[in-house]
Amino acid sequence: MSNDNSMPEEGVPKGKIEQRTWESSKIYPDSKRDYWVYIPEQYNAEEPACLMVFQDGGAYVHPEGQVRATTVFDNLIHSGEMPITIAVFVNPGMIGEESTRPIEYVDDGKVYSRFLLEEIIPEVTKDYNLVDDREGWSICGMSDGGLCSFAVAWQRNDIFSKSICHIASFARHVKGADFPYLVRQTRRDPKPLRVFLADGENDLNLDEGNWTIGNLNLASALQFAKYDYRLEMGPGGHDLAHGGELFPETLRWIWRDYPSVKAARPNYDQVTGQWSMVTNFFGLELNSTLNVSLEGDTLTATLQDEKDGELEVTNFTFEGGAVTYHYIPPTSQASWGKGTSTSMIALLRIKNDILTGTVSGLSDGETLYDHGLTGQRA
Repeated sequence: MSNDNSMPEEGVPKGKIEQRTWESSKIYPDSKRDYWVYIPEQYNAEEPACLMVFQDGGAYVHPEGQVRATTVFDNLIHSGEMPITIAVFVNPGMIGEESTRPIEYVDDGKVYSRFLLEEIIPEVTKDYNLVDDREGWSICGMSDGGLCSFAVAWQRNDIFSKSICHIASFARHVKGADFPYLVRQTRRDPKPLRVFLADGENDLNLDEGNWTIGNLNLASALQFAKYDYRLEMGPGGHDLAHGGELFPETLRWIWRDYPSVKAARPNYDQVTGQWSMVTNFFGLELNSTLNVSLEGDTLTATLQDEKDGELEVTNFTFEGGAVTYHYIPPTSQASWGKGTSTSMIALLRIKNDILTGTVSGLSDGETLYDHGLTGQRA
């Protein structure tokens, strides 16, 4: 992916940026911080705008930084690929020469979410009209700020529906914030969140843990619990270069189905055709062939198992880069897990003509164990 919308483009109106200071916090007493408010040129006080809140805001708002967030906002709002959105870039607090960043960010999100909702955002709404709809509220951050952004969305998913986490510190052991574990416990009732994770293969590895493994663990938990998520792993380390390169595509993906957004038609060529599928059942590899066809705007599929022949496939979908389908398990698969499965559910991500994901059984309304499932074009 390239950062094709991260530079100023001819004919695109620029939003304005207000720099502000907040030093009246009751939640983090005696702290002082800078924050910035971005208002797109298209903002109209009669029409409420969406909201995105950034932690470590100075890194994201910097016009020559690795993300250039306001330039990306200018370009994608102009093209209609994201809604009219006001952005709030919040720096961590300072008490004298000491940063309150660890206190604010390395926590379970309950206190910091109050700080945003009771102190910072009310300052913004004094001047600007924001949507009263969780689908229009999103949050973003890097490193411990990425952990914080997920924590806030997790705790207040009644307010925030979307979280972007760059090089986030999910490997930390924070009381009440062991998110890979907590996410797995919601498999039967997932929270209504959409999550974008970006990390590098060479991220931090220190006494608190391995940041890369922490992000992989959270992605595995989100997959297990059937969340709407996306993980992009690059070759980099602990900086925003990879997240910045991905940022235009990240925003398209996060806002893809928001009302008024000009969403691109799914590229069905990515998924149609014949796929050689391999299911890994506790080390035993089982082969099948998945054939995907397009009839009008409807995708249909057939599944040919090497042992059990043709299996009926239903509910085939391709949305946001994810492929899902159900099939009736043959006798050989019905006992994969505890109890007897009445249906198998496949959830896969597609990238570079490779399908990667899991398949699990459904029994009495509950999904059971996950098994690895991969596919390559035949």
